[in-house]
Amino acid sequence: MRERLFPRWGAALFALLPLSELLYLPVDGQTMYAAALASLVCALLCAGGARIAPFWRRYRILQWALALFALWPLTQSLARMGLFLRNTVFPARPLWSLILLLTVCTLLTATTGLNRCAMWALPVAWAAGAVLALSGILTLGELRISYWEAPAAPLLGQAGAILRALLPAALALSLALPDGLAGAASRGLSAGGTLLALLSLRALLLLGPHTAALLPYPNFSAAGLAAIGDFARHGEVFFAVPLLLCELGRCAALACVLLLPVTHSYGVLRLGQEADRPAHRQQ
Repeated sequence: MRERLFPRWGAALFALLPLSELLYLPVDGQTMYAAALASLVCALLCAGGARIAPFWRRYRILQWALALFALWPLTQSLARMGLFLRNTVFPARPLWSLILLLTVCTLLTATTGLNRCAMWALPVAWAAGAVLALSGILTLGELRISYWEAPAAPLLGQAGAILRALLPAALALSLALPDGLAGAASRGLSAGGTLLALLSLRALLLLGPHTAALLPYPNFSAAGLAAIGDFARHGEVFFAVPLLLCELGRCAALACVLLLPVTHSYGVLRLGQEADRPAHRQQ
């Protein structure tokens, strides 16, 4: 029996995508609704993309088009990660050096193959979920329900902005997946989108809409209010590390898609008909 990319790995990989948006997401009264709506639309589109992935892989020109398309969200992720690190942790470092370091880490991870990136996405997603849940619990007593707003028309514009940030990476990965993972893509995006919406609401109820609008990274700042005595006084650091790992996982997976036309491999898996030849030989 040949190795395969298990659905739970694929779901974890797609769950990283909404979580990667959390650090950079602006927060106001409509963000929770917009994040939930954008994640739902993205899940539906990517489930469809995963179903046509076998057709997409038949043609060399479509594989190259997908690789070039994956370059857009990949460079966007590397740039915003480098900018976040310079603005928060390494203000004295030049931006290009941080982006270069992140690029090297991404390529080293991508050389293991898409299936191994997805395998490692599972513990990363669980760790990120656990840290985010703990951060939410620690700040539960400081939430102000009066900041909660009802849905309004501006949420559609925000949902469109979140969808534009989320969809390119998700669509590139869904079109590159092996067969039978459409459900994994939709489940992962739905789970990650739920966390994205809930933590956006947490930031709103902690900071208020006016304070959140003034901060460049409101979810990161809101996490700084969580602490466990003298230990873990800087809750924002414990909050940011798993989210940066999520984004590195996203970058590594996109780099694998970028390399697919050259490597023709998911790592231990071969693309297309080449993957089925060992099974036919055994029969």
